[in-house]
Amino acid sequence: MFKYGTKWISLKTGKHALPTGLIRITLLLIGVFSWSTLPLSWAQAGDEVLLTPQTLEDSVPPLSKLTLQNCIDLALRNNHASSASRYSIEIAEAQHRQALSAYWPQVGIKATYSILDEDPNFVFPSRNMQIPASTIIATTPLGPMPIEIPASTFVIPEQNVKLMDRQNFVASLNATLPLYTGGKISSIVRQSEQGLRAAKEESRRTDLQVVYDTTRYYYGAVLGRELLRIGRDTLSRMEVTLELTENLYTKGSGRVKKTDYLRNKTVVEWLRSAVSSLEANEKLAKAALSNSMAIPWDTPIEVAATEIPFTPVRSDLRDLVSESYQFNPDWRRMEAGLMAADAKISETRSGHLPKIGLFGNLNRIENSYDKGIVTQDNRNSWAVGIGLEIPLFDGLRTTNEIREANARLAKLKEQQVLLREGLALQVKHLFIQLMKTQDQQVSTESAAISAEENRSLNERAYQEELVETKDVIEAQLMESLMKAQHLKTLYDHLEAQANLDFVVGKEVTALIEGVQ
Repeated sequence: MFKYGTKWISLKTGKHALPTGLIRITLLLIGVFSWSTLPLSWAQAGDEVLLTPQTLEDSVPPLSKLTLQNCIDLALRNNHASSASRYSIEIAEAQHRQALSAYWPQVGIKATYSILDEDPNFVFPSRNMQIPASTIIATTPLGPMPIEIPASTFVIPEQNVKLMDRQNFVASLNATLPLYTGGKISSIVRQSEQGLRAAKEESRRTDLQVVYDTTRYYYGAVLGRELLRIGRDTLSRMEVTLELTENLYTKGSGRVKKTDYLRNKTVVEWLRSAVSSLEANEKLAKAALSNSMAIPWDTPIEVAATEIPFTPVRSDLRDLVSESYQFNPDWRRMEAGLMAADAKISETRSGHLPKIGLFGNLNRIENSYDKGIVTQDNRNSWAVGIGLEIPLFDGLRTTNEIREANARLAKLKEQQVLLREGLALQVKHLFIQLMKTQDQQVSTESAAISAEENRSLNERAYQEELVETKDVIEAQLMESLMKAQHLKTLYDHLEAQANLDFVVGKEVTALIEGVQ
């Protein structure tokens, strides 16, 4: 008994037992068909594909014969993951301009209108005015005459002076310009520059992911179509063999028995079920490709490629690892993060340094009263100056901020080491996969040719009753197995190559820039 899909199929039941070799071939064929369609499943399509909104631009080329370039162009243009990453770049650019604005003078107007509970006043306290004694020489007809004035004291009563009316309107124009901030502004600008760089690398990584996914799904659709063709061809030949077996059983020399007919019929029915599964897998592959291109789910598509291309890789492993450190977007984002963390340290250190700046203001007062402090001379006023701020003690807050920034930088450096080793390991793994599939391609192609020739010879011999039924069935299943295995090898090689381009981040960069 073996399980295929949700059905259990018996390969060995009493007197109608299949030969052990045929059982092995059948199980291998099931495994190849199942493994071949694994990259086409929705589970591997990725959350970003399943959640992509369905939109289609008017400039979509005909969907009957889509080339890989057509699909990549559509995916880069319509996929909303790419659009979201480009908005991240706009956000980073705006943040960078915000940081640069600190270099410019800050100018603002402020106006206030207020009503007090009563008119503000000033109480001039009472005081005594002392007049000392004096002598005045008065001129009289009789001649000069001295007059003695005794000392006296005058009391000046308390005075309540109104300063202005209780309704008041004040407008002011203020301007400030930083001259020295201890490197705080320049550090913030450096952080924003690295944030912009990281956003661009994130957008580039998203585009690389879209290209990689689209390539996988495109040739996954080709693989599904070719596997379906192999399955249908095998089913057609097995049905012909079944008819021939029935004729030889009923009208032949007696060498073909009923057990041979039942054995053949069992395999035919299993193949019919397998073909149905392959048809579903092909539809799922096209659905995954449609989602990657962000086109409506019910849009019929056909891929133009007739086969899975095979391009041997001649690169050196060390060169690939070195290029990944230059072009990989994750590595570049890490470098940007390290530079931003270093700038953050400079920003926190500025908390220990003085701040110097220019300031100026222009004021206008409107009041119904024209005496007191709101005379015509006082209504308009201006002032300019220079300010200095020196931090003396803040409870060690700045010191601990510097410690935190240093620790974050050290953490990023350790993560960079992990990323370096991880990138090298990932590139090495993909390189080994490429070398393996390149070696397998030659052997599987030769095996497929030999299996096809063996099947043809067995069919002709069976018509003359020179071979047994199990030999014909085994030859036909072996041909399907070898052809499917060869297609699987080609797909694995192409998928590993596309994944290597994605990890290294170099081969498809020019393609993405050309589309954008």
